[in-house]
Formats: sequence, C-alpha cells, structure tokens
Amino acid sequence: MSMPFAKALKIVSLLLIIGLSGCSVLQSKPELKVIEANSPVEAALPLELTNMFSNALALLKEEEFKESEQLLLEITNKYPNYAGPWTNLAIAQLSLEKYDDSLVSVDKALVIDNQFCQSLSLKGVILREQGKFEDAKTAYLNAIECDSSDIRSLYNLGVLSDLYLHDEVTALFYYQSYLVALNNIEGAPNDSTVESWVVGLKRRVPEEQRMTLDIKKNGSEESIKSFDGNAQPQLAGEE
Repeated sequence: MSMPFAKALKIVSLLLIIGLSGCSVLQSKPELKVIEANSPVEAALPLELTNMFSNALALLKEEEFKESEQLLLEITNKYPNYAGPWTNLAIAQLSLEKYDDSLVSVDKALVIDNQFCQSLSLKGVILREQGKFEDAKTAYLNAIECDSSDIRSLYNLGVLSDLYLHDEVTALFYYQSYLVALNNIEGAPNDSTVESWVVGLKRRVPEEQRMTLDIKKNGSEESIKSFDGNAQPQLAGEE
C-alpha cells in the first residue's frame, strides 16, 4: 500500500452513522447510512431531539462536517445522555481533523456506555490519527472483543499493522481475516483493493512466518500457531 493513500484512510471511520440509542447500520466500506426514523427506540424520544438528530445525520451524510459538528454540539449540550450523538460528533470532528476534540467526544460516549462497540472502533481510528498506534491497536482489539462481527476493525488492524507499525506478518493476517469475514456477509461485494494488498504481502512474507492470532479479552493478541497458507485465517472465537 502506498503512503499517499494513508491520508484517505481516515474516511474509514465513516463506516456508519450511529443512532441515538447506539443502533447503527454497518457497512464493510465507507458508506454513510441513516437509521430509520420510525425505529421503536426513537419513537419514545423527544420530538425536538429526533428532528435535530435527523438533520445532523443528513449533514454528515452530505459530508457537511462543520455544520453537522455545530448541530451535534447543540444536541449533546441539550441531551447529553445518549452515546450515539457523542459518537457522531466524534466522527464530524475527526473529519475536520480536530483529533483531540474527537477523542473527548468518543470518550464521553463510552462513559455513557462502555460496551458501545462502534465507539471503541472509532476510538481506534482517532488514536491512530494522533500517532498513538499501540493505543489504537488496543482499541480495535477491544472493539472486536465487543463485537466479533466487526469487520471494519479487522480492516483497520490490517492498515495499522501495514502502514504504521510496519508489521507485514500481522497485516497479512488481519487483511485475510477481513476478506474471510466479508465473504461471509451475504451480498457483500468483493474488496479487490485488499485482495491486491494480500497478494503483495504474500510475496514478501514467507509461508513459514504467517500466523494465526487469537484476540484476548484484555485488548491483546496472541500468536497461537503458524498460518497454514492453504487454510483460511482463524477468527477470534473459532476453533
């Protein structure tokens, strides 16, 4: 992967727009999706909050980040006890390269709900942009422990290992794990870009060095065996 592409990778954080209650529509690649306005959770919320939040999501979807930030700041000031608006505020601030503000916002979401898996994943992206690569890795691993179907964090772990930690062996494992998980999603398109990265890494990483990792509950990982080049990567929780 070339370094000029690295700047664009922060947009991977825009994999989702998160609902008021923490519900979201997940995508394997950077697409913004607005949750349905008539969901059961939103029906019980104040009308003003619902309308303001809907407008904020529309602004995020149109990549009007400054405007969405201002509206989300107003929402979180008036209605501070919802994790979703804080996380979407973090997305807007990340897109504006306000990394310190973005980290504060995502941490507030996690204070409200420390098992808010989407916020854990987003925190990894923010920490990566701050140059805190090991902390970013821990956040991604915690996100996968929180939600084993979180393929966006598998992808981000691959990018982190490849571009920032310069660990091609680990990058290969996570890219392959991401492709396996993506293939298990019905109707998901192939990711030819990551497939090409895997081809390149396989040329550089000898087969005897390839590994299988097990993600631990403390936000760490452990190599459990050499990777069999003819087998599929083993994901956390699989035997």
